[in-house]
Amino acid sequence: MSTLQQIQERGEPERRSIGRTRINRNALLFFAGQTGVFSCCVRDVTNQGAGIRLEGLNVLPVEFDLSFDNFRTIRGCRMIWRDGDFVGAEFLT
Repeated sequence: MSTLQQIQERGEPERRSIGRTRINRNALLFFAGQTGVFSCCVRDVTNQGAGIRLEGLNVLPVEFDLSFDNFRTIRGCRMIWRDGDFVGAEFLT
């Protein structure tokens, strides 16, 4: 499977129906059954989901929570795909 960066370098067109806004914003994620929080970097985002670069986290459950603002607000997420340390997630409503 090709990563997004490899696809972009080859000049292939974006296949997503919704364009994503590129951001490089630090965020925190956490999930049930695990003590503590984990740093990550949200690389791109839409109202429906995000592309997330994990930082040293090898195991991630299908559902997890994400916060952009030190837990003032929390978005529930579901992992849609994973390629190494890059994850595509949809926001749960």
